[in-house]
Amino acid sequence: MVSEPIPFLANIALVAFVDGSISSSELGQIEAIRKELKIKKSDFNSALKLVEQNNHHLMLVGTFADQVKNLELMLRVAYADDDLEPKEASLIVSFCKLINITQVQLNKIKKEVLSNLKECGRLCPKCKISLDASAKFCKECGLEFAEPVIEKNIEFDIPKSGLAIEFADSSAASFQNALKIAKSLNGFKSCLKNKKNWYLASYKSGDLNESLELVEALSGIRNKNVYVDGKKEVWNEVFGFSWCATQRATAYRPDEYCFGKEDNRLNPWGCKQARMEWTDWANWFEFGSWEKKGISKKKNYWKFDKEKIGHELRSNLFRFRFCPHISYEILEESIRQLPEIIEPEAENDWDYNRDYEQTPGAIKIVLKEKEDGYVYTDEYWARGVRPKGLKGLEMLLKKVFLKLGLDKNKVEKLLK
Repeated sequence: MVSEPIPFLANIALVAFVDGSISSSELGQIEAIRKELKIKKSDFNSALKLVEQNNHHLMLVGTFADQVKNLELMLRVAYADDDLEPKEASLIVSFCKLINITQVQLNKIKKEVLSNLKECGRLCPKCKISLDASAKFCKECGLEFAEPVIEKNIEFDIPKSGLAIEFADSSAASFQNALKIAKSLNGFKSCLKNKKNWYLASYKSGDLNESLELVEALSGIRNKNVYVDGKKEVWNEVFGFSWCATQRATAYRPDEYCFGKEDNRLNPWGCKQARMEWTDWANWFEFGSWEKKGISKKKNYWKFDKEKIGHELRSNLFRFRFCPHISYEILEESIRQLPEIIEPEAENDWDYNRDYEQTPGAIKIVLKEKEDGYVYTDEYWARGVRPKGLKGLEMLLKKVFLKLGLDKNKVEKLLK
């Protein structure tokens, strides 16, 4: 009785798997060995699983006599298909070195194994009946012994640059379309991992736009992964933008879609997903602080906290960061071109952001207004500024487009 049946059997199975597949003849021999050694079926399955998942390497098991027996059985499985493949031979030689078996001793063991194989014949792995050693088919079930029945795990060689998408067989309705799209690409690959077919689609350019058709087809499929420049990324972070890009593709003017024109919520950043629009209720106009300036220090000046604005933008856009339509040049330049200071009482394009409750950082504003001969006093708290219309946005974007060498006429079309 073998003391450690799982690694003992795994050594034998490793020889069968080393050439990339295990034939029915090899599987039949392994099953016969299991029965001869009275090894439990669960241990047999565990050994095969170890090898199948690339979690086993040759190791010494038991006494020297056990190790020689292990070698004998490895040869028995290797010669089950009559021929010894180069990879099988290399593995057996490595094991001989581990247990200090000479070439002369190996030749002797080999001779005995071949002789025994002729006497014992084959065992059909399906119906378990014994057959003549020269049999090519099982007379009971018709199984062809040369037919590979199990393939070894193969890992894809993920490209070090560009975009790569792998996905597994699925019963989802869109799977066949996804497979069709993947097969149409150059460099399409397939393999068997954990007894499941996997497929690899590669986009050398790295342009995520090119992959959107496949991404859409894979939306209902669970087993999928994405790699960017060889690094595995979270699917929803890479393709978090895909639904938005699909809508952009159908927009009348795609560029204007990104600036929020279709929703009548314009933004200066070039991405509506920033959720920081140019509206009088947008809270990012409160990112900053009040300063007192002038000779009497009575004038209120607002200074934007551009660092905080940038942080908020990057945080909001993080899950969309792979979107190929985001222009970080426009985004960063828009932050730089925001006014350094704003004096609401002296500028026509800006006003106080009014609040009738005191909040941290707010200042109290007292304004006297005349109407119909009466003087009214208006008191409120201001915790920031707000734009009056779109004039300030127009000036900002024109500066940005000019700085980046873009067409300023697009700004006028955007604001019409």
